Amino acid sequence: MEPQTLFVYTASFIFLLVAYNIPKKMKPYQIYVTTMFAIVFGLLVDTILAVKYKFYVLDKPGIQIPPLIGQVILYGTTSVILLNLYPFHKSKKRKLVFILCFTLITIVFEFISYKAGFIKYNEWKMWYSALCYPFLIYFLILHYYFFKWLVERT
Repeated sequence: MEPQTLFVYTASFIFLLVAYNIPKKMKPYQIYVTTMFAIVFGLLVDTILAVKYKFYVLDKPGIQIPPLIGQVILYGTTSVILLNLYPFHKSKKRKLVFILCFTLITIVFEFISYKAGFIKYNEWKMWYSALCYPFLIYFLILHYYFFKWLVERT
């Protein structure tokens, strides 16, 4: 097994353990919907940036099964972890600090992924990710609020 494949499987296993064991604030249907949203959105972004525009490569060029499995697990579990830790009933300042801290954690994970050979940059720079992650995190939070609103509305 190649090092980058071993890395993505190990990281996926760790993320699964954390997401499974984290105290849940969300109902199962909320976890399901936000997880599916995060997976589809993440795969869409990666398809556009990595496959179409070739800004970066995950594992090897083209669509590979190990990275695809990793993407599905990592995007899904990250959404569970993020939303169950998010300080929904705290001040705006606390929410902003949380988003920035979570951004830092994702940048560190991306750096580790880069060092492990899982991510290879072409045109992409890590600081682009640092600029994008707060918006992506906030977008996932907005999706969660929107979904809760839809459920309450019906």
